[in-house]
Amino acid sequence: MKSPFNWVGNKYIYIEIINEVVKNKQYDKVIDMFMGTGNILINIDVKANQFIGNDKERLLPMIYKTIAQNDSYFNILRLNHIISTWCNFSKKEDYYAFRDYWNDKYKTNKFDENFIYETALLLKMCSNSMVRFNKQDEFNQGFRGLGKLTEFFQDSMKELIVDGLNNLKKDLNMRNYQFTTQDAINIEFNEDDLLIIDPPYILRQDMYSQDFTINHDNHLLDMIQNNTADFIYFNYIIRDGETHDNLNNILKSNNKLKIIELSNRTKSGQGSKEIKSVSEVLITNIID
Repeated sequence: MKSPFNWVGNKYIYIEIINEVVKNKQYDKVIDMFMGTGNILINIDVKANQFIGNDKERLLPMIYKTIAQNDSYFNILRLNHIISTWCNFSKKEDYYAFRDYWNDKYKTNKFDENFIYETALLLKMCSNSMVRFNKQDEFNQGFRGLGKLTEFFQDSMKELIVDGLNNLKKDLNMRNYQFTTQDAINIEFNEDDLLIIDPPYILRQDMYSQDFTINHDNHLLDMIQNNTADFIYFNYIIRDGETHDNLNNILKSNNKLKIIELSNRTKSGQGSKEIKSVSEVLITNIID
């Protein structure tokens, strides 16, 4: 199943490849260190005592936790009520007023049931399906636009949202999930665990941020060289002529790692129409 909280860069399209890598495996814990949309965690086909989704960006871990703890299922009537409160999102100003309202709830940690619906709506309307926060911890992505529509949400999209939320809730009730919001560097694991490592893709010194630093990058590179737990790691080796030199050197010197090429081109960026050359890979120590 695809998470109803979907954005660009998620690994849903690679689920079959991932599940082939871990086929017939069993673990104590599956730990998704940078869970993002959660698509890998909810679709990975292994047996485990616990499935842990972690992300320092607290939005999705908190929403998933709220959904798992909520007794009621989602319904179209409640979704319609929220949409009608915002004039059916019939003009772009409705979106920006709604975004301000959503940010107020997010910054004060009001992760109630309505916030789950509201987040699903926000991510459908935002441009390029990108989730982006500014330094004030505010969601600042622009409006996708109405096109020829007189209001953004048609009946088919409303049904898709509600069905997606209910399917996610069913899945979260079927396995033992836990959701955390700690820094990935602080995550503890043992040799009986599976680590899913999908960090921000870093190629240059100027691409690091306060949330993902060179220390994080080096910590993860050390993990893929020097730990006994199984792992699946994603990154670019090359993008637009830039090479991740540290990662590339590890792969050249370590013949115990399996490398699976996922993509050799991508299109990304706000309003981008240009196809950019890349080498995106899955790296694992799980060998057939």
